[in-house]
Amino acid sequence: MKRKRILFILLAAVTATSFYMYHNQSSDVKESIIYFPIDPDVSFSNANTKVNILEEKDEDEYTVQWKVDSTLGKKAYLRQDISLLYEDGMLRDTLSKWEQEADTLQQKKIITNEDSGHFEAISFHHAELHHPNDIIKSAQTMSYDELYVIDSPLQPLESFKTPETKEDEINKKVLDHATNQQLKVIWHNLIKYFNVPVENYYMIPLTKLYDYSMVPLPGLSKEKTDQVIGGLWEGIYKNYFLGVKNETGEVESPIGSSLPLILVSKDMTHLLVLTETKSGRNVQLVQYIDP
Repeated sequence: MKRKRILFILLAAVTATSFYMYHNQSSDVKESIIYFPIDPDVSFSNANTKVNILEEKDEDEYTVQWKVDSTLGKKAYLRQDISLLYEDGMLRDTLSKWEQEADTLQQKKIITNEDSGHFEAISFHHAELHHPNDIIKSAQTMSYDELYVIDSPLQPLESFKTPETKEDEINKKVLDHATNQQLKVIWHNLIKYFNVPVENYYMIPLTKLYDYSMVPLPGLSKEKTDQVIGGLWEGIYKNYFLGVKNETGEVESPIGSSLPLILVSKDMTHLLVLTETKSGRNVQLVQYIDP
């Protein structure tokens, strides 16, 4: 069956004025992530994502605890944290929590699993800050954690974040190789399907976006990087996290989709987000970067 193409255009920047009007058109504040200029005087004092083995339920199952929390240090008009958990390169589950007039958010989920696996969780922590004279700004950061679980009939259940023994190194290498080979094939097919000239892009898997929390993206200032990342997460939330719409308007859950590959154009005009849904749909999201 020929795979269908889905193309969304993500707006890199949304003006504070337009969103302020949106708020005033309704008495209800809706769950949303909107990028506004970063407030240089406000930053997160704490932001964590943790993935840890919880217990071995029986010989065939174990549980993993996934926790996300953040503290801004002051109440914000709107606080929201979202998190995506990938297992061996495929989206296993999501977390999302939002509150109005809040400072701290906490959430967790228990995952039951079988067999060995590499878990990666990346979270985006966001705050919408309202100031006098209808000025709206934001604060944002990311957090990340990973966990390798080795479930073999030949040895006791084991987990680690970084290899501590030679055996850990071997197990990590085996799991990484299997995941990388699968993603390599998926990404190659997506790049071919959408005719992307990869030599014109920097390629970043979504879970590696966390690396740019403190350093700028290639060719961009840190200030511009924050703007691009904020706009990127806005688009990912609306067009991927909440579900992927097909040509008929039906929404497909992102669960089971491949780890998105982000391609940042070397001329710094736009970026692409490529993923394959569980049903086999090829998805390309496009975000333009304001000069």
